[in-house]
Amino acid sequence: MRVRPVSVIGAGPAGLAAAIELARAGVTVTVYEQHATPGGRFHGDFQGLENWTSDDDVLRSLQRHGIGIDFPYQPISRVSVAAADFERSTIASDRPLLYLVKRGPDEGSLDRALAAQAAASGVTFHYKSRMHPEELARPVIVATGPHGTQGIAAGIVANTSHPDQVVAIVSDRLAPKGYAYCVIWSGRATLATVLMRDFRRAWDCLAEARAAFARLGLSDFRDERRFGGRAHVSRTDRLVDGPRLFVGEAAGLQDYLFGFGLRYALISGHLAACALLTGERYDDLVRRQLRGPLRAGFVNRLLFDRLGDRGHRRLIRWLSGGDGLRRVRRLYAFSAVHRVAWPLVAREY
Repeated sequence: MRVRPVSVIGAGPAGLAAAIELARAGVTVTVYEQHATPGGRFHGDFQGLENWTSDDDVLRSLQRHGIGIDFPYQPISRVSVAAADFERSTIASDRPLLYLVKRGPDEGSLDRALAAQAAASGVTFHYKSRMHPEELARPVIVATGPHGTQGIAAGIVANTSHPDQVVAIVSDRLAPKGYAYCVIWSGRATLATVLMRDFRRAWDCLAEARAAFARLGLSDFRDERRFGGRAHVSRTDRLVDGPRLFVGEAAGLQDYLFGFGLRYALISGHLAACALLTGERYDDLVRRQLRGPLRAGFVNRLLFDRLGDRGHRRLIRWLSGGDGLRRVRRLYAFSAVHRVAWPLVAREY
């Protein structure tokens, strides 16, 4: 099937995944990015490619979708989690729970690696630029990131002498209906709080989170730089609007429980490219591959919002009481419990 030239708005993971696949299939692709570099809205902070929303290892899945694994990553098989009482548990598995990657414009980031793969495949980039109106008649992949706000992150990136580790604290005081986390990898740290409510408290919550991590022995942070971000999650955003296909957070494709969206972004970019190359309906492809875990994320959020700190402790103990990866996957399997609770989501969100 012959595909007309395609424009991609946004040089994030979702847009670049689509651009790489289309360009390798011989399609002329132009990417427009409002920042001066790929990853321009990030700050060298660490994020996670989650490994629990399918049985496939996420890296093998990306390779099958044409994404080269030529970026630095760190497999994480153990996560230390504390509740509001600071009692720590370990969620662990023989397989990686997630893979850490770096975001931002610097060398070694996921964003730079994907942009290099796209350029090597023949993609043309226009930075600090917007798409020309006359191009709206051609297929357009919209990968502009979040346009709503269902979650807020406030944090720092810094140098540290602490050893590599991932630590999280679940506490409504430190992170209303969210969690705080500290990720340390090769002498660099990302410490942040993720709020799903009371967004105006973000920086105050970050100060309290820092004090809480100091209580857990994590206090050596130097050459700090603040960062902030937001997450957009939706079960009603349009996926298709005429010639425009919306991918990643531009379509609200993000986990509503823990906020992990990188895997959804990359897969949705791949599915948008598949739709243009094969003539299949993009929204049908998304429903077949992503609807189950996305819906499970909404139900999980509904239940999590009703938990207090005592419920958080019970959830942590359950997750740490066996194979962590298997137990987290059960949360996203869209089970009978999820099906029963799903109608409540429509009323709540």
